Amino acid sequence: MTDRRRSDNYKQVSGYVPVELAREFKSICAREELSQSDALEEMIREWLSKRTVSNSSQPEQASPQTTIADLIRSHMTKLKRFGVKNLQALAREEVLPTPGDFAIITSILDIPEEERKMIWQRTFNCLNNTLEELKEDECEYS
Repeated sequence: MTDRRRSDNYKQVSGYVPVELAREFKSICAREELSQSDALEEMIREWLSKRTVSNSSQPEQASPQTTIADLIRSHMTKLKRFGVKNLQALAREEVLPTPGDFAIITSILDIPEEERKMIWQRTFNCLNNTLEELKEDECEYS
């Protein structure tokens, strides 16, 4: 797991909210076993998305480099509400979703079929590339 506090890829963001809102936020994060950082990251992504997309009624549009793990990290809270399992492991790329789980995830996020295919391919191409690199490393050391 990434130590966000020491990572150059993360930056602290803070602000003040009413006490009751803070309590409810912390309570829901604890109940859903979700870190506050993950919840805040998802909310900020959604907030930014609403402000950068001209038509918010359009389906979710993934970037050209989006993988399944990226989608899950960006929408962790929403997916938890729908009962999707293994989200933490999926987000950390420790496991891959079954085709059925992938269909549920992309359906919840309203991702069009063509984009679903591209995300699935991109994820497995990344996995295949990683496996090829591992095989090459094994060959170098034998």
